[in-house]
Amino acid sequence: MSSILFPLGVAWVAALATVPAAPCGRELRVSKGVFAQPEGGPLGMTIYEPRTRGTGLRPGMVLIHGGAWRFGPRWQQRWYCRAFARAGYVVMSIDYRLMPKYTFPHCLYDCKAAVRWLRLHAGEYQVDPERIVVFGASAGGHLAAFLAATGPEDGLEGDENPGASSAVRAAVSLYGAVDLTKYRDLGLPGISGRRAAKGMLKFAGTEVAKGGEDPLAAASPITYAKPGMAPVFLAHGMSDMFVHYEQSEAFHARLQELGVPARLVGYPWRNHGFDYVHWKQRRAMFKEMLAFLNEHNR
Repeated sequence: MSSILFPLGVAWVAALATVPAAPCGRELRVSKGVFAQPEGGPLGMTIYEPRTRGTGLRPGMVLIHGGAWRFGPRWQQRWYCRAFARAGYVVMSIDYRLMPKYTFPHCLYDCKAAVRWLRLHAGEYQVDPERIVVFGASAGGHLAAFLAATGPEDGLEGDENPGASSAVRAAVSLYGAVDLTKYRDLGLPGISGRRAAKGMLKFAGTEVAKGGEDPLAAASPITYAKPGMAPVFLAHGMSDMFVHYEQSEAFHARLQELGVPARLVGYPWRNHGFDYVHWKQRRAMFKEMLAFLNEHNR
């Protein structure tokens, strides 16, 4: 969520994210590059892949960092990058355009451009172009859910890397803001909570919401949920101070109503970014995520 809205919580998570991680080890290959050149400058990527390629095609993943749509390095979720790569995925961790200069939907355009880039370059990385998934945490979870829910018919594709689909086979949204209307309807405690709706409206902007539409709804993945969309795994702290657990509950209920495969796992914690401190549970949660993705990405 926005650093204006939640300065203490987001800064705390960001500080943890900048702690140097252990080297990837000889079992992984790591490379860097640029996947798009939109207005605002080049967007970088880091690709993590098993060093031994073997003979078959491998599943791909676009991984989206958090940081309030305002900040956050693409190596923020390096633990997950390494873990999924060790499990056989080719993981593409990406940058995207950030607030305050770029509001929604520019960040979504960039994420869709990343999926298209990976599909267009699948042969170079021995990736199966029909087996690409997405993972995101916090703001990245919002964008991952958007990739699962939207298609060309929604008019949110952007222009970069044309010639390929931005569709994904499944998504993981880790404590993502999937229903921004909850900030207006439920609010949050404290000074940050009283400013939440205003900050969310700034992020939502006016580019998508037109003709009297609710901009918070227009910038929410739940609004675009439909039968046949990609399955979604949701994980969330049930007392999350910054992103309502009710957002994931509502999205999960909507997906069930539509017949979309979905799973919601709640954890008894209030800290946003609980996986940064509850490492044992993070490892267990990763196994559940991986099983869900593998089930729906065959």
